Amino acid sequence: MRRRATDSDEETYPGRTEGFMNLHSILFWTLWLVWIIMEIIVNLRARSLRKQFPATTKADQGSVWFIFGGMYVLILIAFFLAMNGIGLMPTWVPFVGNAVMALGITMRYLAITQLGRYFSSTVQIAPGQTVIHSGWYRKIRHPAYTGGWLIAVGLGLGLDTWVGTIIIAVGLFAIYRRRILIEEQALVSHMGSSYSHYRQHTYHMFPWIW
Repeated sequence: MRRRATDSDEETYPGRTEGFMNLHSILFWTLWLVWIIMEIIVNLRARSLRKQFPATTKADQGSVWFIFGGMYVLILIAFFLAMNGIGLMPTWVPFVGNAVMALGITMRYLAITQLGRYFSSTVQIAPGQTVIHSGWYRKIRHPAYTGGWLIAVGLGLGLDTWVGTIIIAVGLFAIYRRRILIEEQALVSHMGSSYSHYRQHTYHMFPWIW
């Protein structure tokens, strides 16, 4: 995940020891594993539900591959920077990254659970789909993306590279923004005024920001 601690690291950031790094690594990789397992489970469940309730409208425009490919590249860049010790941060920051990852995983899972059979990794409209106003959806329209963004940003912090964290944060936001524009266009076309009204009283991903 990161390069080996050195004496110079200890001088620059007191506490950057092998024991410290091992504890962080255990937490980091555990959260990574939980995230991967969660994604597999929710997508398998979504695929099963789609067989029972086939989509009436499909309008993904390849955005799902843009998300997967973009996130993969961004994470690889962050790993490269971390392995080369570029952008090291104070020793407590990686633990904050773990907390942000945990928050993101929780938020994404709950948001997907609240969507139920309406969740899909691709942009498509399920039969009888209606606007959901409960839970995370009371304030933001795409909490699953917010959760995904938090996971990735937490990953950058956990990798101990502020350069990689910024690249991930900005890059993934741009990717999700494109996806949201495509998704909301499909939702407005399907739901009409009900979704338009919902948009007027909520934010895209971040309350009071966007």
